[in-house]
Amino acid sequence: MCWKLQDNFDSRKEIRKVYGETLESLIEEGNDVIVCDSDLVGSSGADKIYQKYKDHSVNFGICEQNMIAAAGGMSMMGYRPFVHSFSPFVSRRVMDQLYVSVGFSQNDIHIYASEPGFWSQYNGATHTTFEDFAIMRSIPGMTVVAPSDAVTFEWVMRYYAQHGGRFYNRCTRRNIPLIYQEGSVFEYGKSNRIKSGDQVLIIAEGTLVMDALRAAEELERMGISTGVIDLLFIKPLDTQLIDEEIQKYKLVITLENHNIYGGAGEAVGTEIALTKANCGFRRLGVNDRYGQVGTVDYLKEIYHLTSQDIIQTAVSYLKEYE
Repeated sequence: MCWKLQDNFDSRKEIRKVYGETLESLIEEGNDVIVCDSDLVGSSGADKIYQKYKDHSVNFGICEQNMIAAAGGMSMMGYRPFVHSFSPFVSRRVMDQLYVSVGFSQNDIHIYASEPGFWSQYNGATHTTFEDFAIMRSIPGMTVVAPSDAVTFEWVMRYYAQHGGRFYNRCTRRNIPLIYQEGSVFEYGKSNRIKSGDQVLIIAEGTLVMDALRAAEELERMGISTGVIDLLFIKPLDTQLIDEEIQKYKLVITLENHNIYGGAGEAVGTEIALTKANCGFRRLGVNDRYGQVGTVDYLKEIYHLTSQDIIQTAVSYLKEYE
């Protein structure tokens, strides 16, 4: 594992562009990649693949269950399938196909589950998923990842192309800040400690890592020493790093674009209980609600997932218990 943070977080990169470019690079390198989509070729960033590499692509239309079952068959024929759709359509809609045709059958698959949680914005409740961590964690042998930027997203794609396995890669398609420097290398099953402290530890997933960093910066200005972990792997959970870190802090806060039931907060909370760590614990996530409609900023506000919510949680706890 050899990764470096950006000197600042002003640079941005569009995830859908990374998806298309990485797929093209993998095909050009001679990998037996086959790209599958369900009528969202232009949205995913893979449109060039479908135009230029017809032997490496299949558009299934709005038939996600068929796509997953077929991808399992393609894996049996020696291909490495990459499938894409909105996150609810490649998790809750296809649960049985994933469980039987992929998981139980031990077939390879890389699922790009796009626009999860508040990233669905104006698409409404049908296109919003706050339950996919819970669903995918329950499938034996399924790896669940939540990249925080384009660098981690591409690394997951390339790791799968090289090693195979079953990957649920949950990320927006949008233009988001770069946290890591290009060329950074990560390790399977490992989270990243990107800031150290000794009072408050924020363990965040996906694009909320940037919100955690902003909150940590403000807490430091207030004299509260704050650490940040980029979870990256929801399953398998990096229990070694978490066990080490939670012993050092007065308060651990988890932050996730997911329901608090069945998500990353529950996984970390279980580890805190098992290790009998002497720290406070707070979960910031969606509190048993369905999807709403609005901008990302608006949705983060109503779900209490902003940097300010992190700061208020930390300050309130320390004031009450110190």
